[in-house]
Amino acid sequence: MVLACPAGAGLPPVAEGADGPEEPLAGVLGPTRAALLRALPAPRTTTELARALGVSAATVSGHTAALRAAGLLATARTGRSVHHSRTAVAELLLR
Repeated sequence: MVLACPAGAGLPPVAEGADGPEEPLAGVLGPTRAALLRALPAPRTTTELARALGVSAATVSGHTAALRAAGLLATARTGRSVHHSRTAVAELLLR
């Protein structure tokens, strides 16, 4: 999917769902991936995300791989830890 806006036009308006502005994003990405993005105001490890979301580290790894492939997540390894952070594109989607 490609979303194009004229330069300087800002973001197109986002319709709010019944449960607030996050609902449409969950409809597109799925509830776990949307929650994962919302859980990253600052970089977090896979284990921290798994605990925050109440899912396994393997589940988080699968979702982070998909979000990274879509350009919504950046990942950096520090020793044995892997830290995930939102990209600028993800920040725009969450607004």
